[in-house]
Amino acid sequence: MNTPDPTAVKKTIVVRCGLEKAFRTWTERIDAWWPKGHSLSGDPGTTIFIENRVGGRIYERTPGGMEHDWGEVLAWEPPDHFAYHWYLGSGPKQPTRVDVNFIGHLGGSTRVEVTHCGPELIGELWTRNNSRYDSAWEAVLPAYVVMCNP
Repeated sequence: MNTPDPTAVKKTIVVRCGLEKAFRTWTERIDAWWPKGHSLSGDPGTTIFIENRVGGRIYERTPGGMEHDWGEVLAWEPPDHFAYHWYLGSGPKQPTRVDVNFIGHLGGSTRVEVTHCGPELIGELWTRNNSRYDSAWEAVLPAYVVMCNP
């Protein structure tokens, strides 16, 4: 991201694990920590996937086999960074962007910085949904922290 977006939703957390585990927990184990209620189907049996490559899909699959796309991976730089277009709340024709940075921190912990932006991509829809995105991250990130911390 080149120009800082003053309306971006920014969250910073610290998890008690190293960079590699923090990155893998977010990307490979997302199904274990992402709250099932924060999905398109809302089905508690939903499975969540991130394909670990640029152009990879982020999606959910219901127990009945229906798939719903959540986004597309834009940057894949383990264990430091990945970014994706995010469709939840806006749709694939008007994606927002999420950047997740993993930074080594004190005592072997990792600082995780999440930046979610979108006015340049979805215009007025960003303004209408910005507080909803902020609230959603507040609900989702604690589950990730629990999964990372021993």
